[in-house]
Amino acid sequence: MFSLIPPFAFILFLALAFLFGYGATKFAPKSGGNPESETSYAGGEDIEGKKSFPGYKLFYPIALFFTVLHVLALILGLLPAGAAALGLIYAGIVSFTLLLLVLR
Repeated sequence: MFSLIPPFAFILFLALAFLFGYGATKFAPKSGGNPESETSYAGGEDIEGKKSFPGYKLFYPIALFFTVLHVLALILGLLPAGAAALGLIYAGIVSFTLLLLVLR
């Protein structure tokens, strides 16, 4: 009986969110079609720009750094009470590998 409550609650809240969203679009004021609202602004001058795509060269080492730190915090948080020495050894190994990652 109680295992059926979460799916029904999810469906109920999903339906409520849909109704609120639909109602908000119906009662929201209509926006005027201003062509200047879609142009970029840089101190009053027109920008002759081209699209530039950022590289992900620096993203992946930083993402890996934070992923490893979060896994370390999870493992240290779930260690049993008598395994403090094991946690310190593991934290030292992870710190060394993160140092290698940063110095790379």
